Amino acid sequence: MGASFMTMQVDGEKSHAEIAAIFEAEQERDRYENGHEYSGGFGMARGLKFPPGLPFPTIGEANEWLMRGAQKWEAALCVKVASPNVWLIGAWCAS
Repeated sequence: MGASFMTMQVDGEKSHAEIAAIFEAEQERDRYENGHEYSGGFGMARGLKFPPGLPFPTIGEANEWLMRGAQKWEAALCVKVASPNVWLIGAWCAS
């Protein structure tokens, strides 16, 4: 089966707990709208992880890192971006 790379941005002032709750709500919405198998959306990710590291300078650099670091069937990854001040979540979602 294939996979789709998905991203979403969250306000950079949010805590890890707030981001996790936002992401969980997005997963539930995705599963409700698209089903529980091979939807190609965030509902296919196994939770959310915050890898350690400094903020990425730009969304582009963070996105490239997420595309290389995220794995199909595993948790989505969430990294901090300095400019603009956001969190970027990325995942390879089974489709």
